[in-house]
Amino acid sequence: MGVLLDVLGSVIIAATLFLMMMTFQLQMQETAARIHYTGSMIDHMDTAASKLNHIMAMAGIGVPVDSVCVIADESRLVFRTFWNCESDTLSEDRHLIDIKLGDSTQHGSILEINQDGTLIEPLGYILYIEDVAFNYYDKNDNQTTTPANVMSAEILLTFRRDSPWRQDQPLRTNIQLKCFFMNSYLQGA
Repeated sequence: MGVLLDVLGSVIIAATLFLMMMTFQLQMQETAARIHYTGSMIDHMDTAASKLNHIMAMAGIGVPVDSVCVIADESRLVFRTFWNCESDTLSEDRHLIDIKLGDSTQHGSILEINQDGTLIEPLGYILYIEDVAFNYYDKNDNQTTTPANVMSAEILLTFRRDSPWRQDQPLRTNIQLKCFFMNSYLQGA
C-alpha cells in the first residue's frame, strides 16, 4: 500500500510539474507575441514620423517665405516647393504638396500625400491612423492660423490598432512631432 501511495504521489507531482511547464511555455509565447505586436506599432510610428519630417523639411524650396504655406487648417496642410516629392529631387517646376488623412479602411485611415492634385504616396505602409491634427507656429514659435506666417507645424497622430487578443481593447498610441519648414528658416525669415 505504501508503494502504491508513493507511485500515486509521484504521478501527481510529475503531472503538476508538467502543467507548470506548459503554462510557462504558453505565457512565454503570449509575451513574445505582445512584444512583437507593440514593436510593430512603434515601428509604424517611427516610419510615419521620419517620413513626415522629411517632407515638411522640403517645404518652401525656392519659394518666397510668405507664400510657402497655402492651407493650414487642423486636418490638412498644403505648401509650395520646387522639390519633387515623388522622385525626391529638386525640379524646375513649382509643386503643391497636400498632406491629409484619407478615407477610413478596416485598418484605420491612411495618410495621403498629393502632389499637384495627384495622389503620389498613400502612406499605405503606415496603417492604423485614427486621427491627425496640425498646429502651426510662426518664426517666433507663437501659434498661428495665418498661412503666410507658418514656419513650423506640430503634428499630432493617433494610431489605433485592434488587439489580436481582445478586440474591445485596441492599442491607442499618440505621437507628437514638430516639423520645421527648414528652407523658410534658411531664407532668413
